[in-house]
Amino acid sequence: MPGRYRVDWGHLTFVAAIAAAVVWYLSDAMSVSMSVNNLLFIGPVGVFAVLLCCAIVPQCFHRVGQAAPQNRRAKDITGMQELTVNSHGEAWQIGLLAASLGGLVFLLDVIGFDISLWLFAIAVMLICGERRPLMLAVFPLAIAVLVVSGFRAMLPYPMYTAVL
Repeated sequence: MPGRYRVDWGHLTFVAAIAAAVVWYLSDAMSVSMSVNNLLFIGPVGVFAVLLCCAIVPQCFHRVGQAAPQNRRAKDITGMQELTVNSHGEAWQIGLLAASLGGLVFLLDVIGFDISLWLFAIAVMLICGERRPLMLAVFPLAIAVLVVSGFRAMLPYPMYTAVL
C-alpha cells in the first residue's frame, strides 16, 4: 500500500475552480486588449494566482496508510475544532490586520498615498510583534519610498502624496 493515495476532492475542485476563473479572466482581458497598460497588474497577478493554485494541488493528495497525528483534539458537534488560547490571539491579529488594511484604503485620498502606506507598514509591523525602534523607523519608510516611486514609474496618472 505504500504507493496508494487518497484525493481530497473538495479542495481539489475548489482550487481547480479558482484556477479556471483566473485563466478565464486573463484570457478575457487579453482578448480585449494586449496593451501593457491593460495587462500591467492583471497579467502578473493572474499568473501568480495560477502558480499558487499549482502549488496547492499536491496538498490535495494524501498517502494512504500514514499514521494520523495522535495529539488531535476532539471535534465538537458541528465538526469544527474549538478555538485554543493561541487561536484567539491569532483571530485578533487577523482582525487588526484587516482593519489596518481598511484604514490604508480609506486614508489614501485623505492624507496621501505615501503617509498612509507608511502608517500601514508601521501598524502591520506592530501587530505582528516587531518592537525594535530602528526597524520600525527604517523599514516602513523604505517601503513607502519604494512603493510610491515604483507606482509613479509604472502608472501614467498622478497619485496624491503629501511628502514624496
